[in-house]
Amino acid sequence: MSQQAGANRNGIILSIVEIVYSMSALGVTVFEVTSLQDQQKASVWPYLEISRNYSGQGYEIRVANKGIGPALVGDVEISLRGKTINSSNDLDQIIIDTLGPERAFSYDTYRARDVSKQVIAPGETAILFGVPWTADTREFVNVTASTIEAGGCFCSVYDDCWSVKIEDIPVPTETCR
Repeated sequence: MSQQAGANRNGIILSIVEIVYSMSALGVTVFEVTSLQDQQKASVWPYLEISRNYSGQGYEIRVANKGIGPALVGDVEISLRGKTINSSNDLDQIIIDTLGPERAFSYDTYRARDVSKQVIAPGETAILFGVPWTADTREFVNVTASTIEAGGCFCSVYDDCWSVKIEDIPVPTETCR
């Protein structure tokens, strides 16, 4: 074997070593960038929880952001017996249908808030529906609490989105209305 052939062979081996080294460095860089992106997403992760709350003061359906980032809320709906409540008129009619006109109460008694298309900050809680305890509100809650449903969707500032239902954990979703 000539000296030139040996030099060529050594050159090829060095080239292969340099390529392997370069590919390893590229792999480490890609891994680090991916890890940093995951850390950034985790640092602004929202976690909405919709829950029922019974207390000495009354009954509430709440949405709370228990995450560490703002929740960009899409559509949130409350329904009773499968009927979506779109306005206070719908809610007033449901109360009349449930209790009768003589025992019905209206917006001067209950609290209702639509959080659709709003931002809920970390640690913030909003009351979607609530009533203080009276004989009439207690009867309404006793009759309807098991048929009240609430749900919606929310996204992080990085457009990672989840859907959530009352008393359930958020589930990843592609988009949020």
